[in-house]
Amino acid sequence: MTELIATIPIILTIILTVGLNMAAKKVLPISWLSIVIIGLSWWGMDCRHIAAYTVVGFLSSLDVLFVIFGAILLMNTLNAAGAMKRIEGMFNTISEDARIQLVIIGFAFSAFIEGAAGFGTPAALCAPLLIGLGFPPMAAAVSCLILNSTPVSFGAAGTPTNAAVTAVVSELPAMGIAVDEWTLALSFVTALGLCSGACVIIFITVGLVTKMFGKNKSFSDAMPALPFCVFAALVYSATALPIARYIGTELTTLTASAVTIFVLLGCARAGFLMPKTVWRFEDSKTAATNKTESQMPLLKAWFPYIFISLWLVVTRLPQLDIKPVIQSFAVGLNDLFGVTNAAWSFKFVNNPGLVPFIPAVLIAVAIYRLNGDDVSAIFKKSWNQCSGAFIALLFGFALVYVYRYSDANSTGLDSMLITMAGGMANLAGDNYFYVSPFIGTIGAFMFGSNTVSNVMFTPLQFETARILELPTLLIVALQNQGGAIGNMICINNIVAVCATTGISGVEGKLIRTNFIPWLCFYVILIIVALAVLNFGVLPEF
Repeated sequence: MTELIATIPIILTIILTVGLNMAAKKVLPISWLSIVIIGLSWWGMDCRHIAAYTVVGFLSSLDVLFVIFGAILLMNTLNAAGAMKRIEGMFNTISEDARIQLVIIGFAFSAFIEGAAGFGTPAALCAPLLIGLGFPPMAAAVSCLILNSTPVSFGAAGTPTNAAVTAVVSELPAMGIAVDEWTLALSFVTALGLCSGACVIIFITVGLVTKMFGKNKSFSDAMPALPFCVFAALVYSATALPIARYIGTELTTLTASAVTIFVLLGCARAGFLMPKTVWRFEDSKTAATNKTESQMPLLKAWFPYIFISLWLVVTRLPQLDIKPVIQSFAVGLNDLFGVTNAAWSFKFVNNPGLVPFIPAVLIAVAIYRLNGDDVSAIFKKSWNQCSGAFIALLFGFALVYVYRYSDANSTGLDSMLITMAGGMANLAGDNYFYVSPFIGTIGAFMFGSNTVSNVMFTPLQFETARILELPTLLIVALQNQGGAIGNMICINNIVAVCATTGISGVEGKLIRTNFIPWLCFYVILIIVALAVLNFGVLPEF
């Protein structure tokens, strides 16, 4: 009975988001209120403990909130200055072959936008760009949704993966685990599964587009582009994996995608691995290059992102030993309201949203010569874009903290999190390993965000893994990966991409179309996880 009661906030969340289509910014405050009521009435918690853990949850969300705001703020600054148009203009003359355009823009450039900003921006920028190059709107929507899966766990300077770590960070020291080492290991295992999937999913996407929208309606029309698809995945993976393992989450997608873009552009211009015959959509025309987009020097357009990448590399490389210095700048609270364990620490210089994103914005304002009205409009637009996510994450973190620390009660019950994890362990048993990514996908489907999925479900997956004596690192990585691939079928992303491509009303068709690629990626993640488990790749913790 207690296991069922502990799941009420989660069940309520699913009903409100999936059943009633309510936004996460409305649902999560309601879910938090439900856990407060359960905590007071059934678990025997008192108001002081609930208030303390709620406030600590709010404060813990700041790490994620600042990164989201900084990333979106920089993206809007580049848009206002025309720098993003200049970057987009790079792609107008890459190749007339739609398959090659799809790989470079739909995968590599979309991954870069994901790494820089995340939170729905890749589809908003890349789908219209593909349409401008002659893609049918439905083809642009399908491909952008599917391909925006591999880079997601490291989107917005690593926000989803860092959110997963934040959600369990208080548990690691008690297990004798160094947080930084565990984070790097999680980053690597997550990237390993997603990069393995990229080798297959890029080609599947190209084949799906040729079959659904090509003149011959044939998957075989994608075969001439297979070498280029595999090469793109290998370039991305060869960059992402060492960064994920040795530098950290912030740079994995951002740097790997930037390297991939320029390598693929060079290959396309040199004719390397190009199909012998050009494939285009029937009745489509090559988009003309917009001459006005080339006025800004390319280096100037890219400079804010170059600055961010250099800063993150220099400060995250362990050999330079700079990270301990920037982590020493911190503010925090201990024993809030007199409650043990109600503690919070914020290493503000180490937060990418504050440094280097905010300095990058200030540099961009200066070099692009934006005026006060421009800056005011950029801040207002960024706040409007982020406010809904802020509310969702504030209450999502608060919900998780009350879940975790509800063992501070007068009834002698374990915390709701451990109680619920015990129920899931009994229900799934040895099969839990195989359903773990599905929980991540459900979170992304519900909230439209791998970050929120990780905030909500990482603690549950972590505790269930401990009960079942499964490797917690691997289970959290599967949660993280499941949330990433869930992006391609999540209703919020589908509604957003339909709006940007002007095809509203086909949301159900998009979900059905993307289900098979999602399932293929899911199987790949399980296979890679089994290999990690059985071949000694998984670090010992």
